[in-house]
Order: sequence, then structure tokens, then C-alpha cells
Amino acid sequence: MVDFEKAYFREKELRKRAEQLLEDKSRELYSSFYDLQQAHHDLKQQQNQLVSSERMASLGVMAAGIAHEINNPIGFVSSNLNTIKEAFNDIQDFIEVLEQQLDVNPNDAVVHKIRESLDKFDIAYLLEDFGELSKETLEGLDRVKQIIADLKSFAREDSGDMQELDVNDCLRGALNILNNQLKYHAVVDVSYGELPTIKGFYGKLSQVFINLIANANQAVEDQGSIKIETCCKDNSLYISVEDDGPGISSDHIDQLFTPFFTTKPVGEGTGLGLSISQGVVEEHGGSIEVSSTPGEGACFTVVLPAPQ
Repeated sequence: MVDFEKAYFREKELRKRAEQLLEDKSRELYSSFYDLQQAHHDLKQQQNQLVSSERMASLGVMAAGIAHEINNPIGFVSSNLNTIKEAFNDIQDFIEVLEQQLDVNPNDAVVHKIRESLDKFDIAYLLEDFGELSKETLEGLDRVKQIIADLKSFAREDSGDMQELDVNDCLRGALNILNNQLKYHAVVDVSYGELPTIKGFYGKLSQVFINLIANANQAVEDQGSIKIETCCKDNSLYISVEDDGPGISSDHIDQLFTPFFTTKPVGEGTGLGLSISQGVVEEHGGSIEVSSTPGEGACFTVVLPAPQ
């Protein structure tokens, strides 16, 4: 009877040890599986970022080339227009002198003929009108040159070291690039706060702002509202982009920064914009906050650390 009890307890102990060993191995196997799964996810994310970076690099080279090609004709068109404007100013001065001389002999037949010609061809109106047209044209050329400058800044290859930059200037450049899309579709209200300069990558931050503003523009209906605001408080810089679109459901908010996730129709979005933006902002030591109420729009806020 004693031997039977010893055998029973020994078997029970062996079974307990075997169950514990099995549980330990299962836990170890699960942990290895989780690590492998996490490594696979990280690898996939890095691959996606690499593909996106290569695409953006190609886009940057193309944009820089286009900007350079456009800059040359814009330069001589602007120069020629200034020359023509100066010539018309001289003609206007000549007409004024001529009219003063015509007033000396107002009844002379030749004087009468000249005055008829001046009235017939409406020289005074043409000179005045050309002045306004040349002014508007030069302003348009200046705007094109500014867009080209912003494109070159956006497309330039950021060096390995962060440079001093003004976030407001970076935002202005992004708005300038998107102006043609925005002005026909949305009402944009921008409020620039006083911000300290920070160290960062101009091109990458421009890409973030372009992504956020373009998303807001796509979210709103015709003549929808987009509010953009910058400020500095609590040792942080805040750049918010708010729209009055349909908003984002709570189910989707947690997935917004997942690579390839998009709520847009097939063919209208890659699902990489927000993921790339988050990576860039984190590279600058910041974060992107999202708030939204379905039916009342959404607000994306970039938070960057202020220099201490």
C-alpha cells in the first residue's frame, strides 16, 4: 500500500512538472511568435517608408528640374515687360509734352488733326490701361517666381543635419504650392502666431503641411471652410489644420496613421500620406494629434518641441 501511494504521488509530481514544462514552452513559443510578428510589422513599415521615400525623391528631382526650366523664361519675360513698361512711360511723357505744345495753337489745322488722332485711337486710355495691365502682369510673374522658389525649397534634398527654419515660412510655402487647388474649392483662413525658429528639415515639414492641407481640401464640400493656425505655448509649437468636412468615425481614427490605410475611393489615395507625415514629425521630436466629431469636421495638429 505504501509503494502504491509513493508511485501515485511520484506520477502526480511528474505530471505536474510536465504540465509546467509544457506551459513554459507554450509561453516561450508565444513570446517568440509575438516578437517575430512585431519584427515583420516593423520590416513592412520600413519597406513602405523606403518605397515612399524613393517616390518622393524622384518627385523632388522632377520638381527641381521643372522649376529650373520655368525660371529661365519667367526671368526674361519679366525683364522684357519691365523694359516695355519703361518705354510706355516715355511715350506717356511724350504725349503730355505734345499736348502742352498743341495748346499753344489750338486752332491750327495740323493741331486739330493730331488731336483727332489722339481721340480716335484713345491714346490716353491705352496708356493708362497698359499701366494697370503691366502692374498686374508683373505681380503675376512675381507670384510664379515665388511658387517656383517654394517648389525648389520643397524639392531640395535635406542634408543630414537639421537647419534653422521658420515654421510659418514653411507653412506659407505649402499654401503657396496648393493655392491653385484651394482657391477654387475652399475658403482658407490662416492665422500665423509668433513662433521661434527651430532646427528641422524644410522639405520634409513642407511635405507634412501639404499632406494635411490637401487632405482637408479633399474633405470639404465646395466653398468649405479650412482654418489653419500656428501658435507657441507650453514650450511647444502648434500647427493646426481644421476643416468642416464630414469628420472621421471613431473606428477609423486609430488606423489613420497605418500605412496604406485610406478612407478614399480606390485610385484616389495611397494611404501613405499620414503615415509618412507621422514619421517626419516624430523625426523632429513631435507628434500629430487628431480630434474629430462625425458630421462636424476634423482637426489635425502638429506639435513640435520649442527650442529650450
